[in-house]
Amino acid sequence: MRSIVDLREASSSRTLVSQIEDRMTKILSDSGNVRPMLSYLISTGGKRMRPLLFVWAAKACAETTGSSLDDDSVLDVAAAFEMVHLASLVHDDIIDQSPVRRGRPAVHTVWGIHAAVLAGDYLFTRANRIALGYGMGIASLMSQAIELTCEGEIAQNGRLFQADLTEREYLSHICRKTASLIGAACQAGAIMGGGGPLLEESLLRFGVELGCAFQIADDIIDITSPGETSGKTQFNDLRRGLWTLPLIFAMKSTAGDILRKACARRSISTQDILLVKKACLEEGCIDRARQSALLLARAAESRLEPLKASDAKTALVKTARKAVNRRF
Repeated sequence: MRSIVDLREASSSRTLVSQIEDRMTKILSDSGNVRPMLSYLISTGGKRMRPLLFVWAAKACAETTGSSLDDDSVLDVAAAFEMVHLASLVHDDIIDQSPVRRGRPAVHTVWGIHAAVLAGDYLFTRANRIALGYGMGIASLMSQAIELTCEGEIAQNGRLFQADLTEREYLSHICRKTASLIGAACQAGAIMGGGGPLLEESLLRFGVELGCAFQIADDIIDITSPGETSGKTQFNDLRRGLWTLPLIFAMKSTAGDILRKACARRSISTQDILLVKKACLEEGCIDRARQSALLLARAAESRLEPLKASDAKTALVKTARKAVNRRF
């Protein structure tokens, strides 16, 4: 197996992503009747951001501290973090009643809700078992991130179609439901790279701030990007009554009355959605949300200052900068 430590080559050829996907396939090869669903999930692709951040954090910290890394161990834990993410996507699609994921039918639409829930649960438990093999520290971070993700989703779902949702509440939701796992992956990378308490804290904060910036960008895409480009159902957040940052800003635009009436009846028409989109684009709601994401991404990048210059650190910086400049 080619070394994962050659990050310059990996970043240009997607070698590292392929290695992570191959490792997931190998780990899950003995999963019996669940295997077809898991193979389907892996084959749908994705950014693999969480495992990549884990690898880059581990490498950057190892370069800084002079520690050594075991390629197999790093790949195992990277795969475990992506398995947790995949499990959360399966459950999210059921909760959101989303029929597609990355342009393909969602797992629950192919195998049914019952089987899909169990497949997600299976991925959670397998990922945790892998993490336990590398110490309680990494396993604890992973378990805590899953716990926080559930808390964030429940808190968010309890505020659907709520016109008084604040920016502070929104950030609390996304910090838990999205950023907690990204932060855990980065901190776990610091642990594996021998970073010590200072670098662990820095990488945790980097991951959380990056995760929040990434989620805000994702919420912007829900409004601005055609479904065939993003691979998701367009306006899914708005149809569900999920008030994201652009929509919170839109409450003070000409679309405010439309949104408040939608909250009162707990539904919104297609015509109203188009008017809300027009207001978001023309009255600066999208720009304000993107600026918030940009500030978070810059804050995340500043957390990397204690790291020595390396290809891995460069990869982390580039990820922070790309988080708010994507269309899907």
